[in-house]
Amino acid sequence: MALAGVVLAGLAIVLGTPSRGSFMVPAGVDSFPGWLAGPLAGRAAPLRSSGYSLLFIAMTLSYGGVIACARELRARWVIGAIVAAHALFALAPPLFSGDVFGYLAYARLGALSGLDPYLVPPEAVPTDPVMPFVRWRYLPSPYGPLWTMFSYPLAPLGVAAGLWTLKALAAAASLALVALVRASARRLGRPAVPAAALVGLNPVLLVWGVGGAHNDLLVMAVVVGGVYLLIAGREASAAGAVVAAAALKASAGLALPFLILGARRRGRALAGAVGAAVLLILVSLLGFGFDGLAGYLSVLERQAGFVSRHSVPNEVGKLLGLGGTTPAGLRVAVTPAIRVGAAALFLGVLAWQLRRAWRGGDWVEAAAWSVAALLVSATFLLPWYLIWLLPLAALAARRGPAVAALSLTAFVVVTRTPLLLA
Repeated sequence: MALAGVVLAGLAIVLGTPSRGSFMVPAGVDSFPGWLAGPLAGRAAPLRSSGYSLLFIAMTLSYGGVIACARELRARWVIGAIVAAHALFALAPPLFSGDVFGYLAYARLGALSGLDPYLVPPEAVPTDPVMPFVRWRYLPSPYGPLWTMFSYPLAPLGVAAGLWTLKALAAAASLALVALVRASARRLGRPAVPAAALVGLNPVLLVWGVGGAHNDLLVMAVVVGGVYLLIAGREASAAGAVVAAAALKASAGLALPFLILGARRRGRALAGAVGAAVLLILVSLLGFGFDGLAGYLSVLERQAGFVSRHSVPNEVGKLLGLGGTTPAGLRVAVTPAIRVGAAALFLGVLAWQLRRAWRGGDWVEAAAWSVAALLVSATFLLPWYLIWLLPLAALAARRGPAVAALSLTAFVVVTRTPLLLA
């Protein structure tokens, strides 16, 4: 019943997504051509915020039921539900985010307009057909050089084909991530079905990750590919994979020191990481030059200062009267005390977990706790960032990181569901 609940609630959300601009498809607020809706949106009565909220809460409760009894569920049922849910959200319009059009905008800047996406924002070409769907128009690309080079071939496809190519890629990457989690759990001698269910049926991953076509799914598939290679004794290749993931998105680099410390032959893992880093830096310099890479680092530094309304530090700040929105609701800020406290929390947990991994503790668990600390302390937290934690938590030797992942899932549900915010 719980498995069916996840899939059926997901089906109702996708079918009820309005085939027009709405809170569910923010990229379509200014323009909503037919190709944006996909084959399933608008097939049922359009959902209002209350209807979506009830369905999403039902989906989340069903997910909790799956996790509670995952050890008793047949593998084929769980895998079937995961594949069905992914197929549904792959066919949905880009849900709750327009980032996928940002990917296309940066690709089109470089491939079609000859501009460096690390030095100029999408608004530099205001007549580009992708612009009506782009929300972050003023910011140069915060994505890694490997992702940017990978995305360039999408530019000649056009906006519609580029969108649905990225949607298919997100679903395929997510399924690959689940398969790698299951295979790694088996190699580690840990329950494989619960690990796959924790990741593949998570409602935040499905609705925001697959539904929004976020590249975090591909990034974490590469990271967990590195985990699998390390378990198989291929230390250099494992470290190289995680370096490649960090070149897709910088946040993946947090897993690298833990993977090196967890290797049986640390020297070989370190050599693999250095070799991959040198190669990727040279390739990036050829593609974007020193100015481009400097621009990329500048964007990352700028983004580190952002504050999202529903980050943990900002919510804590609001409770303590030290943060929140301005009276007009146009700006979100936290006080220096909250920001410093959050940074201290992350650095303290990171140092503690690195020490544990150095002394031979479970390096996957140590990495998971460090990522959890990053998410809790980050002043800029978006729902799909949870994807960074889920696979590591699923592979940890003890249940603590999985509990942390479920707690953060609950936090996202509570802070991002309209009915619960009313």
